Amino acid sequence: MDEDRVARSAQLALLLEVSAYPKPGNVDRTHDFVDTSYEHFLASSVAVYPVLREAAVRKGRGVGELIRKGVEESVKWQHGGNTHFGALLLLIPLAMAAGASDDCATPVLRSKANDIMRNTDVEDAIELYRAFPMAKVRVRRDVAELDVMNEASIEEIRNRQLSLFDILSISAPYDLVSRELVGGFEKSFRYAALIADFRDERLRLNDAITHAYLNLLAEEEDTFVKMKFGADKSRYVKERARGIVERGYRRGELEEFDHELIKAGINPGSSADLIAAALFIAILQGLKVY
Repeated sequence: MDEDRVARSAQLALLLEVSAYPKPGNVDRTHDFVDTSYEHFLASSVAVYPVLREAAVRKGRGVGELIRKGVEESVKWQHGGNTHFGALLLLIPLAMAAGASDDCATPVLRSKANDIMRNTDVEDAIELYRAFPMAKVRVRRDVAELDVMNEASIEEIRNRQLSLFDILSISAPYDLVSRELVGGFEKSFRYAALIADFRDERLRLNDAITHAYLNLLAEEEDTFVKMKFGADKSRYVKERARGIVERGYRRGELEEFDHELIKAGINPGSSADLIAAALFIAILQGLKVY
């Protein structure tokens, strides 16, 4: 697939995701966080374009290096901290899969992306660990092994010859993005189809995105929420989202939920990352901005 089409599709996905409103708890075009603004996300989306294009050109090798390069480009263009780390983790192998594929049918893309992740190596894992401090990612500090903020972990990864897939398999039980990367991108493709279905129902693209995001919140406890606020709060967010979905996405309820989460500083960032990946797939498969 043409590398420019792949990179433009990924970049548009990032821009559409951050612009969608109301997307409870996360930065969008109507409000910012204290240290991270909508403009930071826009700048980051523009900055990572060359890396996304390089991913499509490479077609499978150097996943970890490109994630690190994406983080480097992002922080050169904005100083709002972690804008797209999780999204890059998902988009880089997906962009590689698209670049290596003749068409964008789900079975083809998903199989190729899964193969790319399963064939990562120890250097990919080390490059990911080098990217974490640059991205200023909030991480769990109670992990039993291979703390991403401990320099000694890199030497242990090398000694044990752990691949990126191996590393992500360790964090998959408690991290939504890791689980997606080692689980064959199941939700990314399923939510791409859901966004397309919402559009088929004549919803505005903005509403298709926010509705898909609410469905994901209703299905999965967000990693960022659980890590920062605990299991009780993450379950509350999930149940609140489920109620809004079941009652038909009432705009007032959505805006009230958004205000509540923003006020409490609760940001379901992993869910937003996954929706960006889903948008990328949907755009490759024909989703248009009309």
